[in-house]
Amino acid sequence: METAGRIYGENARIDSESVKTFWNNNAKKDSSLKSVLLGYDFGENSADLHNRKEARIVLDFTGGGKKTVLDIGCGIGRWAYNLEPIIKAYDGIDFSEEFIKTAGAYFRDRDDIRFYCMPATDIDTTKLRETYDIVIATEVSMYINDEDLHKLYGYMDGLTGAGSLLYIQDTTSLLKTRLTLKDFDSKELKTKYNAIYRTRAEYETLFGRFLPGFTVTENGTDLLLDKNSGARDETNARYWCFRKT
Repeated sequence: METAGRIYGENARIDSESVKTFWNNNAKKDSSLKSVLLGYDFGENSADLHNRKEARIVLDFTGGGKKTVLDIGCGIGRWAYNLEPIIKAYDGIDFSEEFIKTAGAYFRDRDDIRFYCMPATDIDTTKLRETYDIVIATEVSMYINDEDLHKLYGYMDGLTGAGSLLYIQDTTSLLKTRLTLKDFDSKELKTKYNAIYRTRAEYETLFGRFLPGFTVTENGTDLLLDKNSGARDETNARYWCFRKT
């Protein structure tokens, strides 16, 4: 069923170039947390509330000690900030040239923090470390079509070793079926927007198929947002914490 750019239940495709154009344009307009976490209609502090809560979750999950970190879909480099106490070395990648420019400027004096412009489904592994202690991918899968998700998860598997940690967070559908926004005319964003909000069950089926070596840890999975930080009636961000066996 489709209503003004909202498609319920169908496995509709979104245009990857339109997604990239949206994020590049957004990065040009705003270099704050809201440029990557959105939620412009949830109040001035919504992005900060979201980020602080998520940072606590991930720091608790990753524990102490210095770690090598790969951040897929790094945006302005918020995880380089959030994880600074435990970073041994950090690599951030994003398909938005504008976000990479911003992140690189913020951290230009840090030799242990590097940024690369590359898409999550076509990662140039020759530029990266062989494996990482922690791989993070927040709000990435929702912008990738079904037939390409196995590429992203394949990179996650290939760039980790036994004991590596994986944190995935994506906005998911709270309905019984997925919701796709296809060229949706967003009043909040003042532009057309594309995203795929899969259900929890859909994601966990994909994880079982493409990430079979990873097990959900005691930190588990849960919904992330409340009404002050971005929860909506039909969607909410959900996170999963994994360890590779």
